[in-house]
Amino acid sequence: MEKERTSILLDKDTMLKLKSLSKLSHKSTSFLIREAVKNYVTKNVPKSKIGIIGIGDSGGSDIANKKDQYLKRFGKD
Repeated sequence: MEKERTSILLDKDTMLKLKSLSKLSHKSTSFLIREAVKNYVTKNVPKSKIGIIGIGDSGGSDIANKKDQYLKRFGKD
């Protein structure tokens, strides 16, 4: 995965705790920050509905109402 560089400012106390956690976990501060941001974004960004719904146009307005009739013919030559 391609990464993009960014800079952040942390208060001194948070940075000291981060460095301590880094040493205890044997993981870099950069790794810990990336994981924290990834978890935060995953948890807080609204999940979109399935991306394929609504992208097509059948040209007909009765598809949902006559689905059983259309599906009966589905797969037949």
